Amino acid sequence: MIVPVGGSDSEQSVSKALPMSTEAILTSKGRTTIPKKIRQGLRIKTGDRMTFTLLPDGTVLMRAKNKSAMSLAGRFFKKGRRLRPIDELSR
Repeated sequence: MIVPVGGSDSEQSVSKALPMSTEAILTSKGRTTIPKKIRQGLRIKTGDRMTFTLLPDGTVLMRAKNKSAMSLAGRFFKKGRRLRPIDELSR
């Protein structure tokens, strides 16, 4: 697992990341606790969603899905751009 170190998401790169390894125990109900250092590195909190992908070599890729649509509001705004109805955008 690669955990980002400092800076904003757009400033992150693999060269600025630290590999992190830790263990967790699986309960009889199939639950586990994500260690605190991993949660902090991924900036995940209670209620955030994650995806798990099992790769052919047995590696599991976990991605935190903690970005909301509202966090993107205004990112594509350009001054002077004319507003268009949705039906025009889907053409």
